[in-house]
Amino acid sequence: MKLATRSFALLLLLLVGAVFVVSPALAQAKKQKNKKNKKQDDEIIDPVEEFEEGGFRKVNLDVNGDRNADVFNYYRVGEGEESNLLVRKEIDLNFDGKIDVIQIWEGGEMTREEIDADFDGRVDWKDYYDGGERIRAEWDTRFDGFADLVRYYDGGKLSRVEMDTTGDRKMDYWEYYQGGVMQRSGWDLNADGKIDKWGER
Repeated sequence: MKLATRSFALLLLLLVGAVFVVSPALAQAKKQKNKKNKKQDDEIIDPVEEFEEGGFRKVNLDVNGDRNADVFNYYRVGEGEESNLLVRKEIDLNFDGKIDVIQIWEGGEMTREEIDADFDGRVDWKDYYDGGERIRAEWDTRFDGFADLVRYYDGGKLSRVEMDTTGDRKMDYWEYYQGGVMQRSGWDLNADGKIDKWGER
């Protein structure tokens, strides 16, 4: 019995010693973890920056956490129904510091969107909206500064297509749609702006 008591006391002593040895190690590990988390927190910038500029309230957003604004929202400042409504949005899609998308808003709805599809600093694609629906799309497929493909929409469905197929900056091909389904197509063969032939060229 005496031996068992001594053995129990020795085991208890070892356990207490282990606690005193392990506790500082755990505390140090926890401290290092907290320090690491704090460092990470310090490196993350608040993604929202807001200030007034030129009669507008400008709200900049950093969506990829690189401390550089990527989305710029402009709100009207003033009184009445138009106050604090979004009027313009600019977006840097590829995070190179240049604006690639510009949206124009009126009355709480987007009316126009301009896109630099190849990131060369020039707009290649324009969409026009009315009542929240796209009514026209203009594409510069050659990236030469001229919209050579124009699509018209009615009730959200494609109604007409105009194309410059020769690169002379004159529309020479048309498609007409009903209910989103093409009904006929026409070609201008002599560059006078009028359809000379219907159907296949």
